[in-house]
Amino acid sequence: MKSPEPKMGRLKGGANTEAEASKLSLAQLELLIEGAEWRLNAATNSNDRKQAFKRLTWLEAQRERLHGVEAPDRRMPGRQTVIE
Repeated sequence: MKSPEPKMGRLKGGANTEAEASKLSLAQLELLIEGAEWRLNAATNSNDRKQAFKRLTWLEAQRERLHGVEAPDRRMPGRQTVIE
């Protein structure tokens, strides 16, 4: 079951520091990550996409640090380079 789209702006109970993130459960972090993914996909300009991408990767790094769930290797869309 997919949760509803988050409201724009700061999510209630969201974490902005490592100390705040350490107080969140895995389920709470997953919800914040889902919201960050939605914001990344819904962003209408490059600044919004960049901020959403940074937030998403930071949240995934916190999930990995705190709960051992490996963060996916992500790159900003449009900035992939081909390595041969």
